Amino acid sequence: MQSGKQIGDFKLLEELGRGSFGCVYKCQNIFDLSYHAIKIIQFESLSNSDGIVGELLKDEISVLAKIDSPNVLKLEHYFQSRSNCYILMEYCNGGDLEKYWEREGRRLQEQKVIDIIIQVLNGLSELHKFNIIHRDIKLANILMHSDQVKIADLGFCKQLKNKDMEVTLCLGTIGTMAPEVARYDSYGLQSDIFSIGCIFYQLLFGELPFDCSEVKVYLSAIRQQKIDFQRYGVVIQNETKEVIGKMLKEDPKERLTFPQLFQYSMFTKIQNMSKVSQIAQKNVSKIEISRFYEQVYNNKKDVQIYQEGMNYLKQNEEAFKSQQQSQYVESLQRVNQINNNHQNSENVSKLAFELRATQYLSQHQQPISDSLQQLKDKETIYNTDRTYSSIHIKSQIGDSSSRQNTQIVQKYHFLYDALQFCFRTYNEINEIQFDNQSQSLIGKFMLLKRIRNESKCYLQDLEKNPQLQELKGGFLTYIQNSQFHIVLNQIKGNQKIFTNLRQEYNNELQEQATGVFSLSYCQALMELHAQIKQEINKQAEIKKKKDLVIVLLHIQKCNRFQDLCSQKIDIDEEFLNIKKKNIIDIIKKVQY
Repeated sequence: MQSGKQIGDFKLLEELGRGSFGCVYKCQNIFDLSYHAIKIIQFESLSNSDGIVGELLKDEISVLAKIDSPNVLKLEHYFQSRSNCYILMEYCNGGDLEKYWEREGRRLQEQKVIDIIIQVLNGLSELHKFNIIHRDIKLANILMHSDQVKIADLGFCKQLKNKDMEVTLCLGTIGTMAPEVARYDSYGLQSDIFSIGCIFYQLLFGELPFDCSEVKVYLSAIRQQKIDFQRYGVVIQNETKEVIGKMLKEDPKERLTFPQLFQYSMFTKIQNMSKVSQIAQKNVSKIEISRFYEQVYNNKKDVQIYQEGMNYLKQNEEAFKSQQQSQYVESLQRVNQINNNHQNSENVSKLAFELRATQYLSQHQQPISDSLQQLKDKETIYNTDRTYSSIHIKSQIGDSSSRQNTQIVQKYHFLYDALQFCFRTYNEINEIQFDNQSQSLIGKFMLLKRIRNESKCYLQDLEKNPQLQELKGGFLTYIQNSQFHIVLNQIKGNQKIFTNLRQEYNNELQEQATGVFSLSYCQALMELHAQIKQEINKQAEIKKKKDLVIVLLHIQKCNRFQDLCSQKIDIDEEFLNIKKKNIIDIIKKVQY
């Protein structure tokens, strides 16, 4: 394919290589001029090998969308045309590890190799956390961006149902392929450990550890376990020899596991590579990063933090990054006291070291002015339930001391938010240009009927609870909205739709809801969900594709209507701020 061709928002520049099932190009976004890598796969190739290629492609896209690691190539976008599918990924300026190894004379210094393997293991541990097996780890499938190493080409990857599951499909490359794979035996996650052991040796000694001229010769060499640690006069430390030897064991049960690997002193760095380090990396220069890691790696403390503490930190990274370390810990401790949450006390002490490291990285960033109380008011620190407090409720209903009245008012405030959410979603669906616009009518009608019926329930309670009067205008607006009858008439006026309508939907084409309305409502939204997924796959432009994914997420929430009614909804966050987020982060929240 010639350079200069435009695909969606991207202009092809040069071919970077050929992956498992497609050609990879460097490309440039024509609007912001940013560089990316794009893999182009022809649909006709997806039917090869009895459809295996297509299944592998689905696994690759699914896996890349889930993984968020600095050492795994990031998926940025996915779209299709009539003849091709396109996977847009981050661009790496250093090429692959094989070319780098060759440029350096095919033998690297031991410490440099350990630094590379540490990053490969960090990326692989993230894959294995999701029970994802790579199945083709080799130098050519590891990319470099500046000094950072990233596992790439997940075209052979497979997500297992659990960590003990095994598969039998023989995929990979002889030389780095685990023996159980080459023998067509069943295999699991430990096959990747063998592959890393192979490249560990290759980077040090200039050749793969076992003769791979033929499969039989290769398997025989592995069985004999004759690993030459004196090849070409290369001298390495005994610990390195031990680690490589145990990674290359023929029996996968005898190979080192991640917990065992991390016990070796050379890999203590992995224990210190936590989420905070990844957050900080995005905001500093290369020099600052190297100084930061030097401090982290030399620190003997256990700075691994529990998942709960990590979530707190990530939710408030901007606040944490811009305050003094002493303020961090003091603020966290005060919040724990306020919330009477003793479980977080240990998380505070474990966060302390990483907070110091983050402060070091962020010394030039402009501090934010929000105080702890302001952050607390904005519900950004340890406040995810997003329910109205009793004080907030009282401020809206006056000085009523009746608990029952308070609960009723809270119920209808939440209900009004939920209906507003549903109506905003209805308007989003209206903006979608379906190939056949009638496809969306039933889903839209059921959304409007839900809004209308729930509003009528409010009017019934209003007679008994005068304190609900302030909400009357909002609910009446939904009852009087003409869209309900417009969509209803469109359905009845379309002979093809009306004739082929399933009985449960036919019964709902009236003002009053049937006894099975909730079931019909969920079914209609699920069908609409599926229709929009088809539109997403057809869309090549990122902005339009992103808008469709957002609608998909909103429909998903509307389908769980009772959950939607149980919380205070931030409409601006759900419908405006979400458009500023990365499309992959939004996709992760969508249930496929």
